[in-house]
Amino acid sequence: MNTRKKRALVAAKKARTHIEKVIGMLEADHYCIDVLQQALAIQGLWKGAIRNILLNHIETCVSDALTSKDEIRRERTFKELEKVMELADR
Repeated sequence: MNTRKKRALVAAKKARTHIEKVIGMLEADHYCIDVLQQALAIQGLWKGAIRNILLNHIETCVSDALTSKDEIRRERTFKELEKVMELADR
């Protein structure tokens, strides 16, 4: 596993821990701002994980596809990136 994937995994595990904490806070009816701060921490962790996964994909799969002589593969790769960008805009 490369460095970017390791960073994404670490961020995802931290997010999981924070999610469990937020669930507990909600069940215990904690102060809204405290819950929001934890939820925003989760959001930041996920953004970091997503960024590392995307960068890893660009550095490996996209790079390989762009240097490939297979035009179908190159076009498929661009369509995949376009779809991911559309999902990120939602």
